[in-house]
Parts: sequence; structure tokens; C-alpha cells
Amino acid sequence: MHHITPYIPEMSVEGLINLIENENLSIKVVKERITKHGDFRKLNNQNSVITVNKSNNKYRFLMTLIHEIAHYYTYRDNKFAKPHGLKWKNIFKKITEPFLNINIFPESLLVSLRKHMEDPKSSFSYDSELSKELDKYDGDHSKDLVYLDDLPQNSTFIYRDKKYIKVQKKRKRYLCKCLTNKRNYLFMSHAKVITL
Repeated sequence: MHHITPYIPEMSVEGLINLIENENLSIKVVKERITKHGDFRKLNNQNSVITVNKSNNKYRFLMTLIHEIAHYYTYRDNKFAKPHGLKWKNIFKKITEPFLNINIFPESLLVSLRKHMEDPKSSFSYDSELSKELDKYDGDHSKDLVYLDDLPQNSTFIYRDKKYIKVQKKRKRYLCKCLTNKRNYLFMSHAKVITL
């Protein structure tokens, strides 16, 4: 547990110990991955492992860890349950509730988290409001990065070294055309891009 304390809010340590003590579960902090913040895996033996991306955002790290612990509990209780099904949602809500307080989270983030936890998604990335609020605590506030949502239609931008044009909004996402391969892609409204 000591290896994760630098990555989580101090007031959350005791609650996390209560969640994982006496469980056949190990937690590993890994280098940042682009496609996911964390994951849960059942190993061949009786043990399970959770990996969480190393992050300077203690709040994102904590919520990712709790999200993955909920997967562990869900699997432990019913290995055939859907990964983000009703059982997982109920467990995630239940184990998150004690952490949702002003001693652990800043008030503005707490409001977004409570709203998200009414019907949690499979990833925080699907909740634009929560993602933007969490971004405030990332520590990488590059002046070059803007949210795609803030760009006017037909703007050009760079995302992961490729140029795109913002075409139109489709429900919660934006249809964008890659100028390199002429393919269309859907982007979340809170995608961080470099404007041209």
C-alpha cells in the first residue's frame, strides 16, 4: 500500500486499506498508457492484479483505482458478471460513497463526481463535465492545448501528430476529418488538441 500513497489524497489512505486488506489483490503503478487509465486482471493463480497509470493527478488516480477495485469485487463475487454491468455499477457506487467528501476532493470536483456516480460510465472519459474538472488537477496545463468543444466548426487542429478539421457535432461527439488519410473520426468534446 505504501507504494501508492504518493499518488492518492492523504485522507483516502485508510479507506483504501479497508477495501483491499485481506484480499488476494496486488496494485501496480505503471507508466502512462494512452488508451486506458487502469485495468483489472485475474491471474492464473488465486491472485488478481490492478494496474493504474502513474499520474500527478491524485484525484484521477484514486477514482481509477476505486473503479478497478469495483471490477475486482464484481469478479470475486460473480466471475460471469458483465464488466460494466449493473452489478459492477452498484458495487462501484457503494465503495465510492465513503470517499465522496470534502476532506478528499475539492468541492467543484466533488459536485461532478457525485453527478457521475448517479449512473457511472465504463470510463470517466465518457463524462465530459467530469473529465474537464479532473483535467484541472493534471498539472500539465499547456497553453497550446484547447478543448475541441471550444473550437469553432471547420477549425483545423492537431491531435497525436495528425491534422484534422472539425466538421460537425454528432450528439456528444464531434465528427472530424483527418487531413492526412481523409478518414472521418469521432472525438469526445473534451479531447485536448493543438489549434492551428
